[in-house]
Order: sequence, then structure tokens, then C-alpha cells
Amino acid sequence: MNTHVDCISCIVNKVDSLANKYLDTKKKKYDFMKKALMEIVNANYNMSSPTVSSKILRILKEEVNIDDIYEKEKRYFNDLALKMEKQLEEKLNLSEDRFLDALKYAISGNIIDFGALDDIKDDMLDNIIQTTLKQNISGSVYSKFKRNLENASELVYLSDNTGEIVFDKLFIKEIRKKYPDLNITLITRGKPVYNDATEEDAYYVGLDKYVKIINNGTDIAGTDLLEINEESKRYIDNADLIISKGQGNFETLCGCGKNIYYLFLCKCDMFVEKLKCEKFTSVFINEEECSKLFGE
Repeated sequence: MNTHVDCISCIVNKVDSLANKYLDTKKKKYDFMKKALMEIVNANYNMSSPTVSSKILRILKEEVNIDDIYEKEKRYFNDLALKMEKQLEEKLNLSEDRFLDALKYAISGNIIDFGALDDIKDDMLDNIIQTTLKQNISGSVYSKFKRNLENASELVYLSDNTGEIVFDKLFIKEIRKKYPDLNITLITRGKPVYNDATEEDAYYVGLDKYVKIINNGTDIAGTDLLEINEESKRYIDNADLIISKGQGNFETLCGCGKNIYYLFLCKCDMFVEKLKCEKFTSVFINEEECSKLFGE
């Protein structure tokens, strides 16, 4: 999806924010902004916003000599979500539809996104969890999703952010219980980008107890099928069903034609307009719907 065309102003704002945070002189900021803007100018029309943003982030990391610029935030939200895990499990025990609520928890965790947001407070996470649980999702998509799971043998779960992956773990545990014969492979980012989860993060929160974990080999905040490594591409191609978390994965995959269910919170104005929903509304759609909504 060529979202970078619609997202230029947001990309520039994010670049400016990062420059102010990490660069201590006007000259350094000027040089960085000049390089960043050239990346936007030279981007292919069909390039997604996450791919363009990742190119710019590489420039910044080289400028400041820091490979993982959100390392502190990543560990903080992984630890915070792990502390919440037992409490959320207890709430699931009281749920009328445990599987559905676990899916909604997975969506709510998508608020922990430093690619889309500049700051996230603990109470913001609590509020989003409560709000998301109250929101309705499409009954027809949910029913089709469960039928697909029933008939699938290979599931690929595309993770998104740190902290969020603990909420994914809750959902994956429910998938394991309901569909015990399903093989599940979780794919993370291959290198640090924003606060996205890497393979190391997935092991840190204990996901290896429930899934096979691999990484996609890239530092792109999404799943660009032209850029990911051969191993992850093979798993994606062979999957009967794919669960895709977050806007970055949505932007890079929407329109690819695979059997994908997208789960995320609508965090930007462009998607608010396209999906005709309010900001921070939960989104659960499949690839067929996506292609109709975002046909270029």
C-alpha cells in the first residue's frame, strides 16, 4: 500500500520530533532533516510509510551512534505488561466469551506504539483496555476467522510492538487451547526499529513456550514482502492463515492477497477517514475487506 503519499506530513513531524530529542545543535538537525527529506522525495510511489520511515531511522541511528533508540521504553513496557498479565488472565476467567475478549486484549495492546505516538502513559493503556473490551467487532469477520482457524494447520502471527506482545501472548494461549493441533509461528522484526518487538523481546516475555519464534531480518516497522528474509517469506507463503498486528504490518501487507486478518487500533487520521471510524477504535478486518477499502 503506497501509504507514504498520504503520510508525508506525519513522517516529517516524526522526523522533527526525533531530531529534537537526539540532536543537540541546529546544524546537526539541519543536516539530518535534509537527508531525511531527500529519502521522502526519492521514495518510490508504491512504497509504504513504514519502509520510508525505517530508511530515515537508519540515518538517525548512524548520526547518534545508537542502534536501539527506544531500548529503555521497550524494556519498560515489556515489564509493565508482564506485571499486568496475571490480572488480565483473571479477568479472562470471568469472561462470557474468553476467546473474543483475548482477541480484544491483543488489539488493545497496540496502543504501545512509539512509531505512531510520541508518548504513552500507563493510565492511557488502562483506559484503552477498558474501551476496547466494550467495542464491538464484526460478527461475520469473527465467525469467518474461527472457521479459518478450525481448518488451518499452519498459522503465522506477525507481531508488532514490545509490551503489546504480552497481550498477544494471552491471545495465542487461547488459540492454543481452542485449536491444539495448529502449528503457530510468530515473526518479529529482525533489527531494532522504534519500539517494535525483536526476537529477543519475544523470548523475554515467554512467547517461546507457545510458538516457534523467528525474525524477518529487517529493521522496517512492518512486513515488507520485498525486503524480509527468505525464512520468514517461506513461512508466510506456506501459512493457511495469518494474523497481522498493528498499523505497520497493515500498511505493508494490505492488498497482497494472502489470507490475513488485521488487528490494530486506528491511530492516524488517514485510517480514520478510510475506515470511517473514530481514533483509537479497534480494527479487525480480513484481507478481502482491506483490498476493497484501499484499492488504489
